[in-house]
Amino acid sequence: MSEQLSFDRAKGFVALPVEVLEIELTPGAFRLLVELCRMANVDGYCWPSLDQLSGRIGRSKSAISGYIKELRAEGLVDTETQTTANGYNYRLKYRVTFWQDWRASLTGAVRSKPERSVQPAERLKESKNQINLNHCLPAAEVDQLVKDWGRCFHGAPYPAASLPPSEALITQTNLALSAEIQEDISADISDWLWDFWTTRKIAVTAKMVAEQAQSIAKSYPSLEEFQLITKALSRAWQPHWRRPPDAEAFTKLVGSAKITTAFQKHQLLKSYRNRWMLAQKTLRNAAHSGSLAATTRVAA
Repeated sequence: MSEQLSFDRAKGFVALPVEVLEIELTPGAFRLLVELCRMANVDGYCWPSLDQLSGRIGRSKSAISGYIKELRAEGLVDTETQTTANGYNYRLKYRVTFWQDWRASLTGAVRSKPERSVQPAERLKESKNQINLNHCLPAAEVDQLVKDWGRCFHGAPYPAASLPPSEALITQTNLALSAEIQEDISADISDWLWDFWTTRKIAVTAKMVAEQAQSIAKSYPSLEEFQLITKALSRAWQPHWRRPPDAEAFTKLVGSAKITTAFQKHQLLKSYRNRWMLAQKTLRNAAHSGSLAATTRVAA
């Protein structure tokens, strides 16, 4: 008698609608569909490479491409070409079309708002997830403004200034702060994180990736800044680490890039300007109080 099979519940399972079994699919295409469902997040998206899919189901990359066409023809899967900042195609973004509604029906949850569609040409460099640079000063000039303001307040108790800012400094700061901040988080950050963890075979949840994306996105990095962050994460992550980092550890990993984004500089300039306005108001109040005291003494 053969030994009874035993399965580990902790590794999870894939539940498919019965109607899927009624669709005429080749065995390879059905196996690929199950694998995509296993890898998909709650919205039905996943970002595996052909090499990864080939290794998971034991078929050649050319066979995988044929299965993908078969699943697309049946309306079970949508794909979207992902490109680099230089315009090169480098992967497909997969969406299991029924997965979001199906999972919601299993849990009784309300369907979440559909993810914003990211067109191939709409990459991070054109995302709203950054400062509108139409009216921004060059980065070097912004850095100089931050340094100049730092000297104005160096060693002085809040909100006083050790030396007043020049008119030119105030004018240039107002110009830099005229840039509008867009607060729409780009899907590109989440895309990259999914790819980062999938490549390293680290098991993560959609909630975990969303929190990590929020952690990076809150500083609104530009394309160049985001590339520095991703390089720092890749350097810092050790091959022998098999578990995803918690929120604190992930923040430290991002911090290893040691960059201050344009948005953070923007906020720092605003803080300096507000402090100078408060310092002036404090001086005026002090002068006014002194005048009242002198008037009182004369009257007495």
